Amino acid sequence: MAADKPENINPDKLRSSLLSIASLFETDRVDRMRDIAPIYPTGIIKALGINYGGYMSKCNFPERFVVEDIIKLAQILKIEPELIMKVVLKEAKVNVPPRNIDHLLK
Repeated sequence: MAADKPENINPDKLRSSLLSIASLFETDRVDRMRDIAPIYPTGIIKALGINYGGYMSKCNFPERFVVEDIIKLAQILKIEPELIMKVVLKEAKVNVPPRNIDHLLK
């Protein structure tokens, strides 16, 4: 798995990508998590310590993010986790079907 070796990560490209993504969150220009997915995913997943499939799945279905993922992403971007959580929650509210528990309350 040569793609996972740190020497295959371009530090300048990673640094630039992290700054770009952070700026997008800070300026409220991330409408969907999938907006950030194409920005140097190889470097981002290495920095996050997750696999490509997991990262893409979470970006496409943000309700799959766990708090730890959001905190790690905020740490590598050097931004407040709330900026990421805002986008994740906005999408999750649309993606997760309403839960009807009326039958439990009768």
